[in-house]
Amino acid sequence: MKTRDYLSEDGLFTSVISRPPLDTNLQKEQRSNTVLTKLSEKPSLVNRRANEPSGAHLTDTNVQTLWHSFRSNTTMHGLKYATDMSNYKLRGGLWILALLCMAGLLIYTCVGLFNKYTQHTTMSNIKVELVNQLPFPAITFCNLSPYKRSSLRPDAAMEHYLLTISRMTNFVPPLDYDYPIYSNLSLPLPDEWIHNVSFTVNDLFYACVDMQNVMLNCSEVLTPTLTEIGLCFTFNSEEYIRSHGPLVTSTTGSAKSLAFYTHIDQDEYVYNDNLAAGMKIIVHDPNEEPDTDQGFFASPGFSVYASLTLTKYKYLPYPYKCAGGRYCLDTDVEGFQSPLRYHDMYSRNACIRECKYRYLVRMCGCQAPTDTGPERTCTFREYAECYRLHNRGGYLQNIAFQQTCQCDLPCEFNVYGTSVTSGYFPSKINEIFLNNAGFENLRRDYMEVRFFFDTLSYLNVEYMPEYNIEKVIATLGGQMGIFLGASFLTLSELVEFLLMALIVCCKRFTKRRRQ
Repeated sequence: MKTRDYLSEDGLFTSVISRPPLDTNLQKEQRSNTVLTKLSEKPSLVNRRANEPSGAHLTDTNVQTLWHSFRSNTTMHGLKYATDMSNYKLRGGLWILALLCMAGLLIYTCVGLFNKYTQHTTMSNIKVELVNQLPFPAITFCNLSPYKRSSLRPDAAMEHYLLTISRMTNFVPPLDYDYPIYSNLSLPLPDEWIHNVSFTVNDLFYACVDMQNVMLNCSEVLTPTLTEIGLCFTFNSEEYIRSHGPLVTSTTGSAKSLAFYTHIDQDEYVYNDNLAAGMKIIVHDPNEEPDTDQGFFASPGFSVYASLTLTKYKYLPYPYKCAGGRYCLDTDVEGFQSPLRYHDMYSRNACIRECKYRYLVRMCGCQAPTDTGPERTCTFREYAECYRLHNRGGYLQNIAFQQTCQCDLPCEFNVYGTSVTSGYFPSKINEIFLNNAGFENLRRDYMEVRFFFDTLSYLNVEYMPEYNIEKVIATLGGQMGIFLGASFLTLSELVEFLLMALIVCCKRFTKRRRQ
């Protein structure tokens, strides 16, 4: 609103107020749009495309414009400074160098990540699990004398033969099998010979007591088992579990332990590889073949306490590798068929034993009395001159044949460990009482063996993929953020730019060809 003064004819001043013309609604809207346009930033490429006819923006836009829009609006750090050479070229060069270095480190990291993912590397997760009950292991007892003297009834020729295959072989003259006195050593042996000349369960065990201090029938809970060192007896065997179910325990401590009272009877011993008297005891999983190279010895005259521990291993199946760089065998997969011929359950020890059996049968044409295969049993002479020599030397040195066996570990298996302590058995007062009860030579022939868990826990060793899809994506996103300040959305911006540039080039090329 404006006021103006005018001089009239009579000499007086007159004030006239002039008002601007009223704006129309259309004029107000136009002025408002003009102000907003000035205040707002430059419209983006997407907004300009929205105001243009369909398909016209890509024809009229060149790659340089697209690149300028991409570098100005991308979320990748440093790109707009590296491409701006208008004022400070040195600054732009430093930004280019920084971007190239970061991009190189990102590529190097991604290549390493890809290699690890394709190599199917694993990592172990080890933890202690507390449980209410634990599966009890199988326990195999082997007398250190493979034969019982009164059952074998060795003559002078047999005594000489046993000495030549024992630890005393260096102290006796070699045996001439062609001499008539040794002719019986070349005769074939019956199939059940090993069972007829070995100790029986009643010979070795006079009492078995469970964790609740209840007497057990030893002949029912102990199963005869043929091993490489003779006929042994297994508590909680696979055969026993099939009939009675798995044995578990919820008690701990030596006071409530599984106890066996054994009678060694050294008067029935014969010459063999062991100079000691006692028992070889192997604690193993019921599904495993007892490995006679492991275990511990228990001697008569001692009370042996074996504290048990359990470790559960779980490897990943193919394509992940387990111990030794080989693949484990998934025995729990549906439709799995064991490759073993003479064992019901697959285990690595059983596979190695069958592999050794095939090698020795091929070299000697017969099997040992302790083998479970269908071949004929070797004579004493064949066993000493061929089978025993190849078993101790030839097979162990033939690495190429062992590699053909392919005895892989199962993907899941249990390992039981033992910690053994001992004391004199029996005490003086108990020895007097047992002597009065009819037991003789207690310190020479008898011993006590107890088994128990210290705690209701086990060590769980589980292998997991070191890199899976989720971890690869997370690691890649983190590396992109550290080196370039980018994300997967930044990749989508780059892909969008490349696609739009390709479309522009194709349309321009097509337009030129038409002209």
